[in-house]
Amino acid sequence: MLALVAAALSAATPSPMLEASTPWWERITVTVDDQGTQQSCKYQSSLSTAGAEACDEDIASSIEAGGAKGGPGMLSKLTFERRFSPGAKLDSGRLQTGDKLLGQQVMFLTIGGDGAIESCRVVGISGDLLPAYGCAEAKSEQFRVQASARAQAASQAFMTITVYGHTENIA
Repeated sequence: MLALVAAALSAATPSPMLEASTPWWERITVTVDDQGTQQSCKYQSSLSTAGAEACDEDIASSIEAGGAKGGPGMLSKLTFERRFSPGAKLDSGRLQTGDKLLGQQVMFLTIGGDGAIESCRVVGISGDLLPAYGCAEAKSEQFRVQASARAQAASQAFMTITVYGHTENIA
């Protein structure tokens, strides 16, 4: 399931090239009923002014419930999120009250003047459900680098991939 979500997050990247100097986040939230059937799939990005949008058909069908379901009369929401934090300061990635961390991976990146990831190193892992999005997937990303920064040394950033969830009453 998580490999599919990693692909979905990569495919869901907004069409404008990602800025290497701007923090951003994106998330896919899947709602599953008490039978384990997917009820909705929403995509959100801090780079989009459209707000939450339904996942496109390919992304929605690629995400399996993975055995997630609440008790009778409950909905489960699973969220797959990635956050980009330029510079040496890591985004805290705090979860909302009621959310349970299922898995997280933090990667330290260096981005060259051409916008490509020059190096990637996993610097933190937590939780039981480890995201399948790792350095190989991060290296497939392309960033826009400001003209003034192209001749300088590689810029640094953190990418945090988090999987979390919670349940709520249907009624």
